[in-house]
Amino acid sequence: MIRRLLLIFIVSSLPVSTGWAQGVAVNSVQFSPDGRQLVSAASDNSIRISDVATGERVRSFSGHDDYVVYVAWSPDGEKLASASYDGSVRIWDVDTGEVLQELRGHAGTLFYVAFSPDSARLASAATEGELVLWDVASGQRVTSLTAHEEVTASVQFSPNGRYLLTAGRGELLRLWAAGTAMPEASWTPPGKTFTTGVFSPDGQRIAGGGSSGTLHVFDRSSGDPVIEFATEVFINSLVFAGDGSLLAGVYGDGTLRVWNIEDGELLYRVQADPDIAFFVAASPDGTLLATAGQDTRIRLWNVRSGELLRVID
Repeated sequence: MIRRLLLIFIVSSLPVSTGWAQGVAVNSVQFSPDGRQLVSAASDNSIRISDVATGERVRSFSGHDDYVVYVAWSPDGEKLASASYDGSVRIWDVDTGEVLQELRGHAGTLFYVAFSPDSARLASAATEGELVLWDVASGQRVTSLTAHEEVTASVQFSPNGRYLLTAGRGELLRLWAAGTAMPEASWTPPGKTFTTGVFSPDGQRIAGGGSSGTLHVFDRSSGDPVIEFATEVFINSLVFAGDGSLLAGVYGDGTLRVWNIEDGELLYRVQADPDIAFFVAASPDGTLLATAGQDTRIRLWNVRSGELLRVID
């Protein structure tokens, strides 16, 4: 069990504080494809959609039997996919809240789900190192494999849909051909576990980080390292932002840090959560960051200045 998810488990088992807005940790957050809404996964087993401009809750989804670790919005804007500790992946109709597919078959605990750019396939990652590809329309398993030792912590399709990037234990970042699930490349910088691996918007760079506290950026085509940023704090989540020259990360000390990968400058460091920040997402236009963590609130930030724009309960 990796540290981030162990911490989520500890938080979710605590008594609910009446001073907290949602009463539970927010494990992940994502922008809708048009950037107008946010979807969040919470430790009370729920999924919530909120309006970015007003912060008002638009709708909620329920049905999982254990807390929801991750939720993804399909690129066509029509569906959500959620990964839960109840061992299932569910695909939801955004407008009606109907469960379109309930996908089961993972031997381990679900960590992460990601849609392909055409919204036709879904990748799910879990403990035991599992990576499974699903057909969204039929709910059928396309292929499954062991991507990493013990745990596959995250998975993402490249912007052109040709590759999958996974992060986990063992070979910490691995690149796969999305069509055949054949390995293409791997990177094993120091560190026991990588919790996150992400593509740049143009798909030419990848970044990853985890237990070592060092953020690594690589050139996808050559495999060469581009730059690294060393901290002593566990990295929970990363995302490229702005025009792709910025890299945002949230850390085990609750901070959000934004780096310029062209010159290595740390643009700013702000407190995104009083305790632990679990997740960071960038708006489609690259101007906003959303962070989520233990204290139950989603925070919206100006990506360039680090100004806190809104707190969503």
